[in-house]
Amino acid sequence: MRKKDNANVCNRKVELFLKNTKKRSVVCIYLMVFMMAFALSINLFGTAQPRIIQGYRLSLEQASMFSVLQSIGMLVSNAIIGLVVDRLDKSRVAGIMCLVMGLILLAIGSMPPFWVLLALFALLGIVSNIVDNACASYMSDLYGDQRSKYISILHAFYGVGAMLGPLYVGFLTDHGHQWSLAYTLLSLLVMGGAIAYLCTLKIMGKPVALVQNTAADGTRQKAPLKAMLASADLRILCIVSFLYAGFQMYTVWLPTYLNQLDGQKYPLSFCAVLLSLFSGGVIVSRLINGIISKFISSRDYITLVSILSGAALIIGLLGQRKILWMAVSFSLGLLTGAIYTAKFVLACEYFPQFPATATAFTGLCTAVGSICFHALTGAVAQRFSFTGAMFIPVCSLLATFLLLILTRKKGKNT
Repeated sequence: MRKKDNANVCNRKVELFLKNTKKRSVVCIYLMVFMMAFALSINLFGTAQPRIIQGYRLSLEQASMFSVLQSIGMLVSNAIIGLVVDRLDKSRVAGIMCLVMGLILLAIGSMPPFWVLLALFALLGIVSNIVDNACASYMSDLYGDQRSKYISILHAFYGVGAMLGPLYVGFLTDHGHQWSLAYTLLSLLVMGGAIAYLCTLKIMGKPVALVQNTAADGTRQKAPLKAMLASADLRILCIVSFLYAGFQMYTVWLPTYLNQLDGQKYPLSFCAVLLSLFSGGVIVSRLINGIISKFISSRDYITLVSILSGAALIIGLLGQRKILWMAVSFSLGLLTGAIYTAKFVLACEYFPQFPATATAFTGLCTAVGSICFHALTGAVAQRFSFTGAMFIPVCSLLATFLLLILTRKKGKNT
């Protein structure tokens, strides 16, 4: 009789495990779709920017305000994330924020007045960054020690969205449609996906996460903010995040730079191809990141790719050949694609019970960096030289390399 009871208990445990695994797989599919939608929402702008400048008759400094305000939105969102997200149900946060993101995209697609459009981009920065963080930190909770593998896959879907975004906008504009249609169509897809996800959670229930920050009485614990601020590794990671924001100016400003340099040689459709090649490299980089991490530490990886990427971008800026830009764009994606994933995984490993809060610190520094570098790039391009402004990503990469070399002993695990 006892053996039969033990067998029933064992079968019940297996059944619950398989049921939870199925739930977890379904949720992960949705999270990957949300990550792709997040990538699309922020990567539409690079290709659409020349049309927006033309339609609203903006200067380069005025155009830089879109990215600056979006970065300010990211700054605000990281403060929100650090304070509350680890204390909320991340499964529902991801779905609800994705629904709100869809509504904001719909409003942008209505082509409102300039100042309203700026405010919407700020809101998009807040909400989309919460979507990004909630998806990745929830994935970290779901898979625990296997987080590196699954977050790499999740971020590979970011690369898919980033690759499709420029092609999507380029296709619509080349066929005579307004840039706003890209935002409107995307908004409908995003809202549909968010509603489907929330309904799925309601019907099947949420999976049990491997990592939970609940105390014995079931209440959620507060993040150890003092310990995080005192962590030398996390501080170095934050500085790297700030500098990495400077490199991201490459994808934001490259289409406008090349199109203004020679519109016939570099039409927007070609610029869209460059961004898609970059994103293709990002996808490959993140998919193979799990293998690479077995042979080289995250710190050494970031150090190496920073100097190599800086050299590749210099070659592109000095060479100014179409085929060369194609090779450079793919190479930059391949080299730098896994930096974001490596930073996220490291932050989660430092404080595994509070992944959203730990990554909020690095995200905060990225947002501050984005504000500074967007404003700097727009000002240099407007007042001095657009080519000179495009060397700002080079300087950021070289500064990252020097930082990691000079702090090698202090931050050997970063």
